[in-house]
Formats: sequence, C-alpha cells, structure tokens
Amino acid sequence: MTVRRALITGASSGIGTAAALELASEGTALWLTYTGREAEAARVAEECRAAGAAEVHVSRLDLREPDSIAALIDELTSTWGELHVLVNNGGVCPYTPYEDIDIDEWDFVLETNARGTFFLTRAALPLLRAAAGDRSVVNIASIAGQVGALQTGIHYAASKGALLAITRSFARHLANEGIRVNAVTPGPVTSAITDQLQGERREKLEAGIPLGAFGQPADVAWIIASLASPRAGFITGATYDVNGGVRID
Repeated sequence: MTVRRALITGASSGIGTAAALELASEGTALWLTYTGREAEAARVAEECRAAGAAEVHVSRLDLREPDSIAALIDELTSTWGELHVLVNNGGVCPYTPYEDIDIDEWDFVLETNARGTFFLTRAALPLLRAAAGDRSVVNIASIAGQVGALQTGIHYAASKGALLAITRSFARHLANEGIRVNAVTPGPVTSAITDQLQGERREKLEAGIPLGAFGQPADVAWIIASLASPRAGFITGATYDVNGGVRID
C-alpha cells in the first residue's frame, strides 16, 4: 500500500494540529510547519507519531519569506520527492479595528495569508505532480472572507477572500492534471486565535451562532481529511462551510 504524504502549515495549534492528528490516524506521512511555536510543534509531532503517522517531519516556515518557502520545498524534494496533500492552514488573525490598521500590519496579514499561500502552493506543484494517484490542496479560509469582518480585522477578511479566489483559480488551472483544490471556511472555532476574544465581544459572537457555541478544531479537521482523501476525487473548486449555521446558502 502506498503511503500518502501530506504537508500541513501552521500545525502547532488549533485546526492545524487537529488536521495533523486526523491524517496521522489514517497512517499518512506528515510534514508539519510552525512559525514561532517550536516546542508546541514538537509536541504535536510526537502525538502524531503515537496516533499512527507513517513518519513525521517538522520545519519552521515563514510564509512571508520566499527563502523560507524555497528552503522547505528543497527539504521536501530531497527527503520525499513527492507530495499527495497540501493543507494551507498557516496564517495570522489580528483583531485590530479598521481605524487602527497601519500599512505594516496590513501588509503583514496579506503577505502571510494570501501571498504566502499562493507562492507556497505554486512551489509545491512539482512535488504534487511527481506523486501517483490522487493529489489535492486544501486551503483553510474563513467565514470572514465570505461575509466580511465584524470581530476580525478587515485585513484578515480581505486575505481570506483572496484565498477563496486563489482556491478557485488553482482549481481551474490544475484540474486537467488531476490535482484538486478546495477550501474550508470555518466560523468561530475554539483556538489560540479566538482566545484573544474575551468578555462581551466573545459573548456577542457566540450568541450569533445558531448552534449555540463555538466549534472545535476537530469539527474542521475531519472535513480537511475528507477533502484530502481519494474518496473526494470528483470534488474540486468547492468551498465547505463549517460555521455552526452563521452563514447558510
């Protein structure tokens, strides 16, 4: 049986960790990245090994830095030479009011969440093309990119809206090569990011969720794993909402 190989960015916490554990339980070989939480990433790697991952590697990645992206792809190429799954989860989410967003912070968010994801995906294409069987990219966007920002920053919403456009564009460009590209759009999910919201702001956000509570990272992880699976072989260019009923099409 062929071992499937997956790269997950932003795997040191939250949805990234949950996705790593979900794929580990399926025997996937994992390459996990982090930006600032090295100890947490190492702990997640150990948990993934215990959960059944075929192998686990960990690398630091700064999505804003082309050299960091290139170094990661070089590592993957020399170690694996192929990739079946890319989960673009890495990102940042400041809760800065729009009146207070300066140019540097705007660029930081857009460069990380949109520009970095585009260039990493493009750089990973030779590895995806080299793999046999089903290949897919799963981008973790946000409900903020669909409906606009109220609690999150406008720059975050803009970056996630861009990520949805990137998802659909890559899906169209890569379909004839059999590489699928889809997006998941979580609503409020318990994580280090949403832990920044406390008191009245958090209560107001939670009160607006029809199912009555924040989601959990595992609620998103199983959909990521499903989209990454060959069983989703006829799904590309799709957006999957996981938002507790906040947005219903």
